[in-house]
Amino acid sequence: MIFKSAGQAINPSIVGYRSLGFGEDTTFETVEFELTTNTQELAMDFFRRADSFIAQCKIDDEQQGYADIQGLKELCYPNFSNLIKNAPDLAASLIKDYLYFDLLDSLFPTSKNLKIVINNIKNIKIIDSNLVINGETFPYLNM
Repeated sequence: MIFKSAGQAINPSIVGYRSLGFGEDTTFETVEFELTTNTQELAMDFFRRADSFIAQCKIDDEQQGYADIQGLKELCYPNFSNLIKNAPDLAASLIKDYLYFDLLDSLFPTSKNLKIVINNIKNIKIIDSNLVINGETFPYLNM
């Protein structure tokens, strides 16, 4: 994984994310970040959570009689690995709209010795098996 904040390479072990108020405006000065990782390096726990989400979507869609996420229905509710390979834009959209905390939790499992906090995600793309996430960070203040 490559994590850059304000254009500087940062050790991912000092990065966390804002669980309360994620995506909301902050009074802290923010800077842009970019995270790039190969999708094959994502934790199996994330794939299990994503697959569980897709399975629940199928159940919900069958019960309500229509699909909330039409792309999943059209692709017959594939597992997330297949979605990354065959419909990367849909996979990126699912992460951005529904699975971002699952992804952040799998990428940044520790909350010790933090220096940087991810405040929001502005864009997610999957390009040639690479997950690219852009957003904003702010400095961690231990209060």
